[in-house]
Amino acid sequence: MKKIILYYSITALAFFLHSATYAQKKEKDKLLAGKVFEAEFTVQNKKAKPVKDEIIFKSEKISVKFISEKTGFTDNPYTASVDSSSGSTVIRFESEGKNKDNEVIKWKGTVTKEIIGGTATITDKKGKTKTEYFFSGNLKSTKKK
Repeated sequence: MKKIILYYSITALAFFLHSATYAQKKEKDKLLAGKVFEAEFTVQNKKAKPVKDEIIFKSEKISVKFISEKTGFTDNPYTASVDSSSGSTVIRFESEGKNKDNEVIKWKGTVTKEIIGGTATITDKKGKTKTEYFFSGNLKSTKKK
């Protein structure tokens, strides 16, 4: 009797684990995919001139040419979710990646209607903040002039 119970318990556990692995398939982003924002980047506590560039959400990755050229970070995968607890729909996104020097960039931002804002924080391999960029901007117009 104990062997039968053990057999059915193991079978049920194997079935559960097998079906759970299929349930965890990541869905493609439909919130920000294909969107391009024109943004302005400023550095915290620096009087440097703001930099204008595009934030591109494409192929499940976030891309900013100026950040890539200046710091060596490539396009990084991001996650996006909807927060409607405040009454208006807010898309929250996050991303994290490393460059060849083992520095880490963490993106955190929000999109409300057509407005984007957030931070891109770069830390060294010891975890100390090197640079923190603040960015804000608008969805790039697709109208032809």
